[in-house]
Amino acid sequence: MRYQVDVRLPYLVTSEAGNPYVEFRCFNPQKNKLERFRVYKGFKKLNTQQEIKKHADRIIEDLSNKLKTGWRPWDHKIFFEYEDSTDYFHNKDLKGTSRKDTNHIRKYFSEFLDYKKADVKPKTFQSYQSKVRNFRAWLEKHDYNTRIIAHIDQKILKEYMLYLINNRKLDKRTVAKYQQTLFVMFRYFKELRLIKENPVHHLPRAVKRVDKSARPMSDKHMRQYLNYVASEDPQLMLASLFQLLLLCRPNQELRLMKCQDIDLVKQIAYIRSETSKVNQRVIVMPNALVEVAQGWKLNRYPGNYYIFGRGGKPGPDPVGINYFNRKFSAIKKTLDFPETYTFYSFKHTGAGKLMEAGATLAELMSHLGHKRFESTVRYVFRHFGEKSEKIVNFKPDFLEGLKL
Repeated sequence: MRYQVDVRLPYLVTSEAGNPYVEFRCFNPQKNKLERFRVYKGFKKLNTQQEIKKHADRIIEDLSNKLKTGWRPWDHKIFFEYEDSTDYFHNKDLKGTSRKDTNHIRKYFSEFLDYKKADVKPKTFQSYQSKVRNFRAWLEKHDYNTRIIAHIDQKILKEYMLYLINNRKLDKRTVAKYQQTLFVMFRYFKELRLIKENPVHHLPRAVKRVDKSARPMSDKHMRQYLNYVASEDPQLMLASLFQLLLLCRPNQELRLMKCQDIDLVKQIAYIRSETSKVNQRVIVMPNALVEVAQGWKLNRYPGNYYIFGRGGKPGPDPVGINYFNRKFSAIKKTLDFPETYTFYSFKHTGAGKLMEAGATLAELMSHLGHKRFESTVRYVFRHFGEKSEKIVNFKPDFLEGLKL
């Protein structure tokens, strides 16, 4: 597919009748064609070629500068109307979300998000939307939003990446996710022929700053925690055990689990595709969790009720996305637990205990819901290291008899 020329910069033309004028061309997305524009103003009063050239040079310089910054001759009279998906707290059911302006950046960013919304899961879309919003806000703050998409080049993207690294001090992994999001968006623009090449390449990379990943909990702290929440917060106790024994992810898979997703007869739990990070899957429920679920009489609630509903019991509305994190953080402070513990620690703790019980890597992979065996291997190395009898029993002869 041939790339559509966006702009042909102005140049001096003399007609067959000897009348001079400046001509330039712009691709009009509303008409989907390259339009020609001519400027005749001021040439009639000029007599010499030197005067004509001098006047034309001024017009050419002025128009070229305006065109390079994104101005188009129809901007003063044509307004795009669209739903702005880049706005914060955007909700199409609310009045006032429709926008009329000539801001091509907002329009095309918003169209990209609408395209991705139908293509990815809700949680993934939220990640796309958040990163595109931040990029759009940065462009507007630095007056880059007046440009067309084709003029958001690698130089601007490098400047944005350095802002994320040096000013926002984002971690290596987070910066990489921003770059991936922008790469996908500009690839979409290239498919629409809005740009000739994807500018998202050879951008600055951040360094690993702080390891904020959750760590497994010790047996001592686990017993202390469970004894405390059993009386103080039974719902949090249930959520902790579900994560510990099912190894499900807390934010979506656990929080949005419904009573109908639990089959106590077959001893299985269903992770629906709309809540799963990967695909729909079935998890075998350990006997210990079946006993807990029976104690809560989950099978007596309507099937469409969320297990972790508001009010501390199953209900039609789930708890908020940060509900368990806030609850756990408060208890962690009360019990004086290490900062390395988070609510996610129960998943890692359960995985460690499953390995200690003799589970194979293949069994662990299935229970964790990993798609690739390599992911499980990396997971084990990251959270538990390389364990072997030779390493555990390693003690050189010269250490014998020493008071260590």
